[in-house]
Amino acid sequence: MSGPAPARSRERSRGRAAGSGGDRTADVRAWLGARRGAERRRRFASRLYTAVVLLGGWYGLFLAGLLAQVRSRPFAAHAAVTEAVLPAGLAAAAAAALWAAVRDALWRGPVTPPAPDVDWLLALPVRRRTVLLPWFALSAGIWAAAALLLGTAGAALLAAAGLGALGPLTAACAGGALCTALLAVASAALVQGSRRAAGAVHRAAPGAVTALALAGAQAVAAARGSRVRWLETAEMWSGPWGWAAQPVLAAAGGHAPLWPVAALLTASVTAVTLGLAVRRLDGIPAGTLRARARAADGVLAGVLASDPRVVRLATARAREPRGRGRIARWAGGLTAPRSPRPLMVWRDAVALLAAPRRTASAVALLLLAAAAAATAGGGPLATAAAALAAHGAAARLLETARLDGDDPRRAAWSPRPFEWTVTAHAVVPTAVLTAAGAGAALLTGGRPVLSFLLGAVPVTVAAALVSAYRPPTRTALLYGSPAFAGAGPALALLWHAAGPLAGVTAVTVLLGGTGGPPGVRTAACWAVSAVLLLWARRRARALVRP
Repeated sequence: MSGPAPARSRERSRGRAAGSGGDRTADVRAWLGARRGAERRRRFASRLYTAVVLLGGWYGLFLAGLLAQVRSRPFAAHAAVTEAVLPAGLAAAAAAALWAAVRDALWRGPVTPPAPDVDWLLALPVRRRTVLLPWFALSAGIWAAAALLLGTAGAALLAAAGLGALGPLTAACAGGALCTALLAVASAALVQGSRRAAGAVHRAAPGAVTALALAGAQAVAAARGSRVRWLETAEMWSGPWGWAAQPVLAAAGGHAPLWPVAALLTASVTAVTLGLAVRRLDGIPAGTLRARARAADGVLAGVLASDPRVVRLATARAREPRGRGRIARWAGGLTAPRSPRPLMVWRDAVALLAAPRRTASAVALLLLAAAAAATAGGGPLATAAAALAAHGAAARLLETARLDGDDPRRAAWSPRPFEWTVTAHAVVPTAVLTAAGAGAALLTGGRPVLSFLLGAVPVTVAAALVSAYRPPTRTALLYGSPAFAGAGPALALLWHAAGPLAGVTAVTVLLGGTGGPPGVRTAACWAVSAVLLLWARRRARALVRP
């Protein structure tokens, strides 16, 4: 634990020591400005043109049309529902924006210079804060502009519903959105520069996601007429996400008698956090900046190639390493088998014990699938929703299979052919989800839910294995026939989702109807899972024998 601290303090002292006689910040910036001037002007003109076209052609027309109809109040029929949703909805939206910013800081962050700047510029005797501040200001400016645009549109929508005058609503919505955006960027910068803060965000993830889901459910319940006044009041004072919402509630005619205090708290916390973030810019380690710059390039490459797996791997490599928890330390206590044949199953079990959050999220998704199946009543839409949740649960438990699919050399020790790893990787997820499904059936609906899960789990596990062993994106899909010009990225995404689409469709068709006894439909699902496993094995064989 004492290793990174001296190195990080040396980096801080190096960035501050640049202010002494060896400081060449002004010379370096002048040289770069002379070399980059023409290219920067060209990029700025291109991006300004794009922004003007998008804002003027889409957002501008939308806002102009909305403002022209504000006086006629076209959304007055939805005023009561909108007023009921505002307290919980605004707090949930602001909290979601803050959470999205700090989660983004775990792999990218608001301070992400290009890789050449990090590799060469920060190695020179320059003040690091001077180099990083423009990138922080750029992120803050983008977030602030987006917040102002959303706040103005939200004010127009509330005025069109007859919930207040346009002027006060615009000031309240735009001001609250601006403070929330700046606070989110500043908080993300603090997380990016502190391993302790990043660890706190990791640990808070389950609670934060659960709280956001409950807040969203509360907003839906309020829209349906079930409001909990004391809970809304508690949310309004629970943090900056509620403080920023109070001026909007007051402008919309809601109950927020102390909104000036809340507005002052919001502005104060935002200003203090911004100042602290600017002061801590020179404390961001150069290693972190290098990893984030390369992750941003990898994500861009994955997006251009329409490959979600590349995007995920690029973000995973840039995240701060986390310490192993208590469960991870004793996960290796499982006795390794003497024979190498069941070693793959043993490794999957150890991997799940070492990552308890992955198992917990998979069980939570399976419970959601069971709840959807219990309310399905044979309907195809509810069955499809349950199948999607079950597929998400299966995918959460198959990270080791995806790693083997990314690099078949990981399974080179196995005496069996590589395609046998498909069947081995299916054992642990199927056992875990079947056991969890039996418990979920007791909680949600008994025999019908159990019958659904017994049929859906093997299919979704096999479908997830089809995705785990997919080859790289085919160039012919992205740049293929002229008849599909411009549709390459969409075709590539459909190709990546072929396995999940097949699995979810099979579960929906076989278990979403009322025809046939449950045993026959479950047996049909098992037959489909066998076909999907053969498909996955064929893909695995192609990875090592093209």
